[in-house]
Amino acid sequence: MKKESVALRIILVGCLIVLLLIPLWMVQFLISERRVYRDEAVREISKSWAGPQTIAGPLLTLVTNHEHISKNGTKTFSKKRTFYLPDDISVEAKVIPEKRYRGIYSAIVYKTDLNIKGNFNFHKFQEKLNDPNLSESYLSFNIDDPRGIQQNITMKWDNVIHKVNPGLKDKNIFTSGFHSELNINKEKAAGSFEINLTLNGVDDLNFVPMGKNTEVNVSSSWSNPSFIGNFLPVEREVNENGFTASWSVNHFNREFPQEWGNQHYDVFKDKFGVKFFIPADEYQQTMRSSKYGLLIIILTFVSFFLVEVFSGKAIHPIQYLLIGLALIIFYSMLLALSEYILFQYSYFIAGSLVIGLITLYTKSIYKNQNIVLSISAMLILFYGFVYVLLQLQDYSLLLGNIALFLILAAIMFFTRKVNWFDVLKSKSA
Repeated sequence: MKKESVALRIILVGCLIVLLLIPLWMVQFLISERRVYRDEAVREISKSWAGPQTIAGPLLTLVTNHEHISKNGTKTFSKKRTFYLPDDISVEAKVIPEKRYRGIYSAIVYKTDLNIKGNFNFHKFQEKLNDPNLSESYLSFNIDDPRGIQQNITMKWDNVIHKVNPGLKDKNIFTSGFHSELNINKEKAAGSFEINLTLNGVDDLNFVPMGKNTEVNVSSSWSNPSFIGNFLPVEREVNENGFTASWSVNHFNREFPQEWGNQHYDVFKDKFGVKFFIPADEYQQTMRSSKYGLLIIILTFVSFFLVEVFSGKAIHPIQYLLIGLALIIFYSMLLALSEYILFQYSYFIAGSLVIGLITLYTKSIYKNQNIVLSISAMLILFYGFVYVLLQLQDYSLLLGNIALFLILAAIMFFTRKVNWFDVLKSKSA
């Protein structure tokens, strides 16, 4: 009879834990729904600002006209495009992040001042320059979202300012951007270029290594960059004041050559850059916190069950249920507060309210001050433990397993002399 009573209570508590998974899942669904609303607000901000940007170029295109005469004497004409890449490219990007709001939601956008310069070696296509069929030559630049271009673009070719035209003359390689028509001096051995522009974007800023040697330097006051793409910076420095990063890529590192004609290459496969990363926004942190909800419920119920074992006073399943609901309301409160104040303050406020509520409720069940203080201390320990795991993203799995091992070891130590057939003896008599 005694054994059956203990087994029944354990089964009831286990069923309550499973039942509490339903409201916990509902809270997680609410978190996901609020995140969708936030993402929609970010998309709306991007529509009025600009999207992620990928910068590529310049690409020099030489176009020759060819005449074809058929057997019946009909003349037709065709154009042949040959693409050439510069020998050297140097990019300087100074990025200024900015927070934009839509209602209670915010998004990180950026404005970057770009200086792109380099040179072409004419020796490798001198024959093409002297071709009498040469009809036009122009430089093309790729900008993923031209809406981000904030002012007139300044371009110099051999230190002479050239007119820049919006759009591309062809989309064989690039998808969107601008171009500038050139009159190349055939007597020179090389030609230099320099571009200055201000560009808006959101989330990502990427570059394509179009030069035989490509050097990119990016600096910003944003302190949480994530370096993305096919190449990592050769040098980088990140601190609370921002970051600087430098890339150096040569033509052996990429999958396309320095010049080509009729072939097609996807140059964007080799892009690299930086994502203006928010390490853990309020929805991500709240969702991660809620995933520890089952653990908190189990640890809290185990704590109360141990109090039953040592005090001899049983807790009704309805009281377990109310305590479990209080634990779940924590995540709903955390979500609501974190939309208006910083996550750490939201966590402290929601945690304090829930711990205070359960402590007062425990005081009404047990008149023993030591039991009340023990339950309060354990709840503070549990919520503090979860908060530390949320902050230590890289080591959360390791520390979590160590902590759980220590908790299990402590439970086994304190209950090592308990005769489980005799617990709650008065209730089973």
